[in-house]
Amino acid sequence: MTRHRVAALDEIPETGNKAFDVDGQTVLVSRSAAGVFATEIICTHAYQSLEGGKVKGAYLFCPVHGVRFCLRDGTPAGNLTKKPIKVYATEIVDGQIFVDLPDG
Repeated sequence: MTRHRVAALDEIPETGNKAFDVDGQTVLVSRSAAGVFATEIICTHAYQSLEGGKVKGAYLFCPVHGVRFCLRDGTPAGNLTKKPIKVYATEIVDGQIFVDLPDG
């Protein structure tokens, strides 16, 4: 794992998300009252972008078909997909968001 500085905390809407290119990989950073979370950006149901999906608590809703994913562990709810999205550890240091991504 390698730690990357992704963005300043104030770059992410308080109940929203934003995609960032991090070392050649697109990472979606979501923010809510439950915390700041980093995930892969592609929905495992219809392979569409999750950017712009509604963030509520620790859940992200796909903007295309509404699949709900837990931002803590990537688990989907419902019957559209059983495959989780990848989640990455985050840390906030001095107002900066850091994400741990796998090497390679």
